[in-house]
Amino acid sequence: MAELSFTSKLTWSGSSQGVVETGGQSLQFSVPASMGGLGVGTSPEELLLSAVGSCYTATLAGLTEARRLPAAGIEVRVEGTVSGYPGPAARVSAIKVHPTFTGIELGREKEYETAAIAARERCFIGKHLGPQVTYSVGGVEFAAETPSAGDVLDVRAVPPPTRHDLIFRKL
Repeated sequence: MAELSFTSKLTWSGSSQGVVETGGQSLQFSVPASMGGLGVGTSPEELLLSAVGSCYTATLAGLTEARRLPAAGIEVRVEGTVSGYPGPAARVSAIKVHPTFTGIELGREKEYETAAIAARERCFIGKHLGPQVTYSVGGVEFAAETPSAGDVLDVRAVPPPTRHDLIFRKL
């Protein structure tokens, strides 16, 4: 097995905020306002949720593809809970992912739900959270696919009589 290496550079300024440089991008971060910080940019807590959520989402996408479960899109909302704040016992105590699939194959919802649970077990970032953090999958949701620009009938350039005919024939 190969070893992979990843790097991020973090710089903290005297103004109670910092910058994360990773993947060719820069992100401002600070302590959240809810914890007495500046609330500028993202926060370490949100970065942790993003790390778990992005790993979970990529794993879920890979599982749905491997299981031949078509989906036009997958959106994952991630919630985190900090317990014991303020004080030295403060910690992230729970992380819950909430996947929503769009454009699925109807009748196979249970298979998508099974893949959502399996992705939680296979996400290797989530495996590093340890027993002190409850990591779970919330309700799996299914949403109607929103039309893409190619599915929208744009009749603005069509002369009015023809436009009227196109609109009402299409509806």
